[in-house]
Amino acid sequence: MTRNDDTTVTTTTCRSYILAELRRVDHALTYRDLKEGAKERFSYGTLRNNVSRLKESGLVIAMPKECPVRLILSDWMYRPEYLAAVKNDKKGMGVRFGFLSFLEGLGWGSVLAVHALKLRFEVYSLGWLGSGWEYCRRSRSFRRRFVLSYPVSVQCFDTGTVLVSVKANVRPFHLDVDGLLSLASLLGELRACLRAPCVPEPSKWLIVQWHLNRDSEEISVDGLSFHVTFRDFFNDVARVYFKHELNKVRAEAVQSPKRTMKDVFESVLNREQALSER
Repeated sequence: MTRNDDTTVTTTTCRSYILAELRRVDHALTYRDLKEGAKERFSYGTLRNNVSRLKESGLVIAMPKECPVRLILSDWMYRPEYLAAVKNDKKGMGVRFGFLSFLEGLGWGSVLAVHALKLRFEVYSLGWLGSGWEYCRRSRSFRRRFVLSYPVSVQCFDTGTVLVSVKANVRPFHLDVDGLLSLASLLGELRACLRAPCVPEPSKWLIVQWHLNRDSEEISVDGLSFHVTFRDFFNDVARVYFKHELNKVRAEAVQSPKRTMKDVFESVLNREQALSER
């Protein structure tokens, strides 16, 4: 077994230990509690790093404004003993997965998905822009629409910032390996169409916004229509409405991940791995 293999096994085992220990005691734990339970198996740094990964994947939440910090499973955030602290925190990272937990608790058959994506990257020159680009004086940007496996809009600003928009409202990208591979394939198509060596690999593009959603099963009800908008605990705009094109109810939230495609891939893989171990 190589050194990388050893690291992978240790990481997976550590995350399994953290989740199992929380489930075993059935209440919040501090880093010190986890270290004492692990004895000599994992260093303090290893525990912190793996807790961070579990928080990123939405499986563990850090209770806000506590010292020492206590950790809970995301499933517990609506328990009476934790709800008040989480709900009253307006900025804490501990509530960033409130809407995610809500979506997962709906019991709908579909998987989590994203649409209305906006991605950003930087280029050092716009000299590669050719025919087909429309200049907008007001925003000082060039715009063009590409019809690929999904329609994609691209906006290139004079500053060198490039903004890519993918709606995908009817065919959202599932937040699993297959869905992200489809998104990566689309971005690869776009990069090939841009034909510019200064355009970075799509794995380095930053996701600045997406709509996190989940759909119900198909509903056959004539004349059904509703749209409710609200703000969830972490201040993201959220809504529940009937999606006429699909005959489904959709719950979604507008979020700003501000993470690269590579980071999102890793988070989804970590989440699927952790869920398989629960």
